[in-house]
Amino acid sequence: MKPNYKKILKLVTLLITSLLIGFVSASSYSQLYMNATPITIGAAQLKFTLGANTTDIGSINGEGTVVTFGGMAVNISQTQTYEQAVNITNQASTAKTINLTLSSLTGQFSANFDYINITIFDASGSKQGNSIYISSTSGNVTETGGISMPGGNTEWTVQWIIKAKSGATSGATINVALIMKVE
Repeated sequence: MKPNYKKILKLVTLLITSLLIGFVSASSYSQLYMNATPITIGAAQLKFTLGANTTDIGSINGEGTVVTFGGMAVNISQTQTYEQAVNITNQASTAKTINLTLSSLTGQFSANFDYINITIFDASGSKQGNSIYISSTSGNVTETGGISMPGGNTEWTVQWIIKAKSGATSGATINVALIMKVE
């Protein structure tokens, strides 16, 4: 059988045309650009600052963004109150919305503690938002909710109240981690 060159030529032409159409349609696009130059690091406008109890029970990092309480303690069957565990200061010129949330609780809490109560108070002593209430029985509240904190160097305080059980084990410990979201 003799090859039909006309049919082969038509078929090759059709294939080449198909490839060209596919290539042109596949390479047809537009481009959008996004540039972020420069990205600058600024100082925190809302930060932790020293409260009356802070230096006795903990420390604040240099930027004011992390407070670590390493010295909180409570005796068996007693309640320990840290009236000003730490302060929160809004150095921005505008209001910020803050929400303090329980991130984690580890250790033998239920066996040794009745509750932990963490409350934010404004400069006049008025409670702001919900108190974070961690109980060994029930009724836990794990966040303050969104609280509008005025700007202009406003300073509020965070109070911790810790209640140990009467049958608590001496030397028992727990770890509490909180996150403050700032908008």
